[in-house]
Amino acid sequence: MFLTKLNEVLSSEKSFISDRLNFASLGVALLINIIHWVSLYIKIKPSNQNILIHYNIIYGPDFVEKASYVYFIPGLALVIFLANSFISAVFYKKEKLPAYFLNFATIAVQVIFLAATITIILINE
Repeated sequence: MFLTKLNEVLSSEKSFISDRLNFASLGVALLINIIHWVSLYIKIKPSNQNILIHYNIIYGPDFVEKASYVYFIPGLALVIFLANSFISAVFYKKEKLPAYFLNFATIAVQVIFLAATITIILINE
């Protein structure tokens, strides 16, 4: 039963965004990226004020820069999201399974970047 359902999904002629797995995974990844931006904007306003960006447990604070530099984290996550979405749309036309893997990997990347964002927010409170 599982193999017949898998074969049916992989051989369907749906468009990239109308495929339920693609839509759900890209939606979750985009939601996580929006959470990045909103949480940073609420907790750390973009300014020229210096904040702690990196803390080493052995040496202590070792990278202090402007608060606006923190916004590179969700920006890079957004670039990775867009690149993976484009590449998976290209793969989807030929083979669906790599597109699914890329879309779910995008969620994992967004979660990792969100963990970095939360860490920076907690360090600077």
